[in-house]
Amino acid sequence: MPFVSATLCAEPSPGLTARAVLALTDLTVKVLGKERERTTVVVQYVPEAQWALGGVLLARGFYVEVKITSCKNSRDDKARYVREVNRALQALLGGASGYVAVDEIAADSWGYAGETQEVRYARSMVA
Repeated sequence: MPFVSATLCAEPSPGLTARAVLALTDLTVKVLGKERERTTVVVQYVPEAQWALGGVLLARGFYVEVKITSCKNSRDDKARYVREVNRALQALLGGASGYVAVDEIAADSWGYAGETQEVRYARSMVA
């Protein structure tokens, strides 16, 4: 049940949004082993005049954060995800630099549709 939030410093367009959603969904499924139908991706845009690095405004940039249940992925999985998301967004944004963060949350501390991940896991073990 990953939640991926992408902030892009780029000119908003339906095409770019669709390509970013597809790339982030595919990488979350492929690299982190998450279920496609449970992967949520949100894309937001920030104007160029509001994105700076070292006090210098940039024409392009990105910040991607994925929230996943803790202890489900290895450090190698997470490092590969950071690397591959970075590559995909650099390609989409013409060589932009950016950040990728993997945020692991305890299973009893987050959920979907009113149930924590821990409850979902416990139910699956009984079934």
